[in-house]
Amino acid sequence: MLEFKPITIETVEELLPFAKEQQTRSCDYTPGNLVMWARFMNYKYAISDDTLFIECKSQSDLQSEAYLAPIGKMSLSESVALLQAHCNETGKELRLTAVPQEFVTELQGLLPDFECTELENWSDYVYDIQKLSTLQGKALNKKRNRYNKFIAEQPSYSYSRCTHNDIKDVINFLAANRECQHNREDNMRCYEQWQCMATVRNLLKYEQPAGIIRINGKIAAFTLGEIFGDTLFVHIEKADHNIAGASEAINRMFVNDILSQHPELVYANREEDLGDPGLRQVKRAYNPVMMIQRYEMYKK
Repeated sequence: MLEFKPITIETVEELLPFAKEQQTRSCDYTPGNLVMWARFMNYKYAISDDTLFIECKSQSDLQSEAYLAPIGKMSLSESVALLQAHCNETGKELRLTAVPQEFVTELQGLLPDFECTELENWSDYVYDIQKLSTLQGKALNKKRNRYNKFIAEQPSYSYSRCTHNDIKDVINFLAANRECQHNREDNMRCYEQWQCMATVRNLLKYEQPAGIIRINGKIAAFTLGEIFGDTLFVHIEKADHNIAGASEAINRMFVNDILSQHPELVYANREEDLGDPGLRQVKRAYNPVMMIQRYEMYKK
């Protein structure tokens, strides 16, 4: 039987090797995403034969238990068989959630009596990172104009990597600009905003690249991500909406900063929109080159 343990900031070192070797660009397997959403999604992990198993809530039904598709050294047929045996021993029903599109065909062959449905609102937006770095082209004309407006109207701005000395200011910025003013963890938007602050507090424990823009010394925008394979995963991006173009500026400057050290990167994954109309409009406006669909698999 698999022994699952809670995912915390202290478990990142165990998760990192699997994130580096994963065969999908889905954000679900990145340590930053797993730690940030651990309490909301009840993420737990087990490692067996150099293979990572993750237990969580179903993305289609947050009241149901489910599992991510295992990743690691074991073949998918072996790891799914082990997961099925675990469910049989514990009296649980095998349900797979957030299944990346690349895994679906093989899993359907292994689990022929399982239904497979696409998870609405959970698809990752993936972009050409070079285009994000320049904002060139007709499709990005509005984004480029807003960026140029920011540069013209904010001559005193400065961009820099976030360091220990910036953490207090970043947390105050995130607290002042949060839309949700209460701390109910059953509210996804509220949870996300409070966890952004928790992630920043732990920035030095787990070195994730993060960038800030200051105007006259005051923080106007903040972003944070991770790098795995050919992809930059952007987990957090917050900007003062009263400052025109601040969001476009932090996005472009951070991407250029990362590319200066990692010119091999091809994509930027800016994650899902969770069905939020405003967020969906923003993400579509950056002209994604692909969407990473997620699926739910369960017994018919």
